[in-house]
Amino acid sequence: MLNKKIFESTPVNIDLTNDRHAELITETVSSILKEGYTLEQIEKFEKELLAKNDTSLIFPLLSLKIVKSKILATETKEPVRISVVFAVYKEHNRIKPVNEHPHGEDFLRKKVQQLDFLFEDSPNITWELVVVDDGCPENSGAIAQEIVDKNNLNDKVRVLYLADAIKNNEGPAATLSSTTDSQKGGSIVYGMWNAVQKHGTKNHIVIFTDADLSTHLGQTMLLVHPVLTQNKLAAIGSRREPESVVIKKGSRNNRGKLFIYLWKRLIPNLGEVIDTQCGFKAFKAEIIPEITKEMIETKFAFDIELLLRTELLKKNSIVKVPIAWIDSEAASTTTDLQPYLSMLQSIVKMYRKYFPKNDVSNEFAAFIQSLNQDKFDEVLQNIPQEIIKREPYEFSTFDKVKVENFVVK
Repeated sequence: MLNKKIFESTPVNIDLTNDRHAELITETVSSILKEGYTLEQIEKFEKELLAKNDTSLIFPLLSLKIVKSKILATETKEPVRISVVFAVYKEHNRIKPVNEHPHGEDFLRKKVQQLDFLFEDSPNITWELVVVDDGCPENSGAIAQEIVDKNNLNDKVRVLYLADAIKNNEGPAATLSSTTDSQKGGSIVYGMWNAVQKHGTKNHIVIFTDADLSTHLGQTMLLVHPVLTQNKLAAIGSRREPESVVIKKGSRNNRGKLFIYLWKRLIPNLGEVIDTQCGFKAFKAEIIPEITKEMIETKFAFDIELLLRTELLKKNSIVKVPIAWIDSEAASTTTDLQPYLSMLQSIVKMYRKYFPKNDVSNEFAAFIQSLNQDKFDEVLQNIPQEIIKREPYEFSTFDKVKVENFVVK
């Protein structure tokens, strides 16, 4: 049985801005690995901790996710290239250390440290971080490049600018007229495409994540491994699986439930996929030129278009991976009041472009298109109890709430 003494002095909460907590994670993971446990033993102990349903166990649970990821990395025998892409927009404060700004997470250097630690004993794996400036008015990209240069990280980190890609008509950026056409999606898609242009498709996995530290990149191999070994085209981090570990600030989000219920009425091919908005997804590089070509969504719903296009290439090609996720909301560029209406209206366009029409979906599509923000706010204030009382995983099959059940004056 795993030596529980390893966890005796670990904190009951994890502070994303705390350097000592980051060090403790690596120390704890290293201590567990030195004990020589098998992957099966680690998973058994993880299930025992998960069964306690205790959020104070976030530290050991995150540590065990990273342990599993490191074991999978060291067992990788074939050469693999991993590109990790994220976008920056108004991240000029959060990119700094906490001693320079109260919302600082020092996220760029910490991401490098997380990947360095994960792959330090895995000579068959090479990696890079790709930072894409999404047209930030505060020049987040330039700040990122300054950090890269100051810390001699040019062999590990590349900084790209969506504005330059648009100007030069590069790949998927050629469809944009300016960076205002993008809200994260345009930059992520361009960064994924660019990674494939630079490194090709052979033995190459491209991941995208968020700028913040909510998802510890030590978990990267949890996504990469099933893509390499299970004949899958993509793996997505999910916060809604029994083995997921989630620390989220704020109240229960019924708006999120409504969003999932509505998009499930329009997109028929994503099956049991629920958590489309988790910023931690991996794709085989070979499909990226196809799934990023002529996308219709360059804003916050781009995840759904990438996933549905992946499934259109090959059925059942997406695997869900339970991850540990710790909310980082202090300086988030999107709040709990996400742009759900604009995302849903983009999803209506996806339904009409990619899928055969049916009466039920047509009715929901027309309803969503008819809403302005005031009317949508009324819907949010009167979400049917049949949606509120259910869990989102039920919405793939539960469809009893009809358009007439939504209150709009």
